[in-house]
Parts: sequence; C-alpha cells; structure tokens
Amino acid sequence: MTPRPVFVDHALSARIEAAEAAKVEALAREVAARVPARRAAVAVIAGGRAAFVAPHMRISRAAGLGMSGPVEARDVEALEDFYASRGTAARILVSPFAHPSLLARLGERGFRLDSLDAVLVRHLAPAAEVHAPEPAARGGVVVRRAAREEASAWIAASLAAFATPGEPPSGVADIFEAGFHDPGAAHFFASIDGAVAGVGAVHVHERVALLFAGGTLEAHRGRGVQRAVIDARVAYARGEGCDLAYSVAEAGSTSQRNLERAGLVAVYSQAVLIKPFA
Repeated sequence: MTPRPVFVDHALSARIEAAEAAKVEALAREVAARVPARRAAVAVIAGGRAAFVAPHMRISRAAGLGMSGPVEARDVEALEDFYASRGTAARILVSPFAHPSLLARLGERGFRLDSLDAVLVRHLAPAAEVHAPEPAARGGVVVRRAAREEASAWIAASLAAFATPGEPPSGVADIFEAGFHDPGAAHFFASIDGAVAGVGAVHVHERVALLFAGGTLEAHRGRGVQRAVIDARVAYARGEGCDLAYSVAEAGSTSQRNLERAGLVAVYSQAVLIKPFA
C-alpha cells in the first residue's frame, strides 16, 4: 500500500512532540526505579518534560515544551536549574511549531543551536485495511521481538551496533537495560543465518509510534537489515492501533535514507539547543 501524503501542521507536530516527551519521561522513571544510584529524575516544564538519567548524555534532555502556549522566562530558568543542579548541560528538543516565545526565551538565556535533525513521518492504515502483511523477513533477514529476559543480550547488541570502531562502549548498559523494561516499548532483534545482525525499538504513546534505536552490527551492514527492522516495527505499531509512525534521524544520513525507502517522509527539522554549565 502506498503511504498517503503527509500534511504537517501544529496538531501533527504536537502529537510527535508529546510522544517524544513521553519517551524521555518513561526512560527516566524506569532508571529511577531500577538504578537508583543514577539519581534519574523528570520534571514538568512549560507543558513538556525535562528528563535526566546521567550527566553528559544526549538522552538527558527536554522535549515537548512550548507546544501548548507561551513560554515564560521562569520556565527556562526552571529548565536550567533542573540540569545545572545535576551537573550537566541543559539540552532541549524544539519543534518549529512550538510557540515562538520558546526560542525567544532560550536565546535570551544563552542557549545555542547544537544540531538540526530530520523528523520523518508515515501515516498508518488500520490493520484491517492492509491486504498483505509487511514482511518480518527480507533478503534472508529475520526479525523477531525480544523477550523480557533478553534485555542484556539486546543492550549488548545495540551498544555494539552504535559503538565507534576501536572504542569500547562506555558504562551505560544499566541505563539502557532499565529502559528496556519501559512498558510502552517493544524491542526487536534482526538475524541472518541465526546470528544477530541488528536491533531496533519502538515506543507507543497515544497511537503514535516512535521508531528508535535502529542499528546494524558492522559485519552485516549493506544487507537490508535496517529495512527489515523498520518494516517489522511499522507492522507492530499498526497492530497496536497506531495511526502514525515517526522517527528522528541525522539529516542526510543512511538512517534517513533507509526510513524514506520504507515510506516515511521528512516533514520538518527538530532543533537541539544546549546550554552548558561550566
């Protein structure tokens, strides 16, 4: 089935940003419950969520602010205090559909643009309207959902897929293993000839599916692993009653290309702004 065109407006972006905020909140709450030594925390600020799981990690960030109305100076001050008191930079995701006051207040407080990432979206038809299931196997790649007891194995594969060549993963496995148990998330293995070739995950919030953590182990790249993982997660999201799937990728990256080949469409750039506290 050909994906229908995407018209992006404030309402669609608000759903995406709410899902993003729900995801960071869920991670922080799981880490707080399962790894209390990390001192993870979450705060409600300007209609969004600010989450902390560990210093100097991109997943310690705020999302969803300014989507429901003006942002006051005291809101940004609260954001700064939340992160500065935990010894890390304040990092915030900003939608172009957020109230203009958000960027104005962030600029006044010395936040700077760190990156612009592509947000890609696909509308999902109800499962009953799909005449043929999207494949969980493609080109010899088999995708299956990871069981709860496979958390450690999934995290190890994910860290290996995203590791910089020659550099061992840093000590963050406990954070991601805690996040594996988020009840709103599902995690997937891809394998070729019985060997783990890649991983991916999806988080569902109010009929919106966030596709995240898609990675391929170096030895299996270029064999269609990520396309198979994307297809499997889209099929899962549809089965969960979602009508919208989205993902965020570095602009112009291989990940963006793979997502577009799977029918997702780039609809806007999500800004990442930061303010360090030396």
